[in-house]
Amino acid sequence: MKVILPVAGYGTRLKPHTEHIQKALLPVAGKAVLDHIVEQLLAADIDRITFIVGHLGEQIVNHMRRYEGDFSFINQTERLGLGHAVLQGLEDRDEPVLVHLGDAVYHFPFADFKAMDINGIAVLPVDDPRRFGVVEMNGDNIIGFHEKVEQPPSNLAIIGLYFFRSERRLKQAIEHLIEHDIRTKNEYQITDAMDVMVRQGEPFTALHNARWYDAGVPATYLETNRRLLKSQHEELAGIEFHEPVFIGENCHISSSRLGPNVTVMDNCVIENCRIENSIILAGSQLVDQEISSAIVGGDGSRRC
Repeated sequence: MKVILPVAGYGTRLKPHTEHIQKALLPVAGKAVLDHIVEQLLAADIDRITFIVGHLGEQIVNHMRRYEGDFSFINQTERLGLGHAVLQGLEDRDEPVLVHLGDAVYHFPFADFKAMDINGIAVLPVDDPRRFGVVEMNGDNIIGFHEKVEQPPSNLAIIGLYFFRSERRLKQAIEHLIEHDIRTKNEYQITDAMDVMVRQGEPFTALHNARWYDAGVPATYLETNRRLLKSQHEELAGIEFHEPVFIGENCHISSSRLGPNVTVMDNCVIENCRIENSIILAGSQLVDQEISSAIVGGDGSRRC
């Protein structure tokens, strides 16, 4: 089974870091978001992955050299929406395909997809479904898809994990959007393509057992770090730890208080700092600073 992983976006909401680090490679709980994604797929014996790359795409290619798998990389030259991005990786094959967003981590029994014979979309109930694409249900079946509407038919948000039993049928649905210039918020949306498929008689079911950890904006990024973080560090003299705290390799830390919920990546220097609920990017050099609820790089001036 093939997986399509869109990782082409600019990550504008995570600037200034995404000006020089691809969004999917920003760390959460001690490793890149992309590592969390790929390691789960490989553990489920799913190693055929097509990456849709764009902004800083060479970083994705280089990063994936640490893994073994059937990887391919397709450059999305225009940013015309998620549907358009996914289309770049689709073939005229009646084979199953999994679409996995590149700015979220899902805990899901991925091996279960191999036995599925119906299209399946992961959903979660949310307080304000107007902010999301949502599904319209009839019993266990999805009978409609709606992208960020003012009066949603349910509170079940589409969270970005999609299984299709036929690449060809998804490809035809997205091509239908482009041929008829059907856009939502000026983009070709995979939600609209799925609605085309439903109206053509394709069956869809809702998948309710995925745990979703969003890494799309600073607030959710830090919340995901908090939820996934496990302590990993040596005991250091003169350092006050409030677990959980992760410290990477080759770090020099003195006279500081770290935690709770702090990730410090490799090659950092931290002196006389108080840091909580934050992610410190690799190579940072921080002196005499108090940092709370931030993603920080460089000398501390680069943060969001």
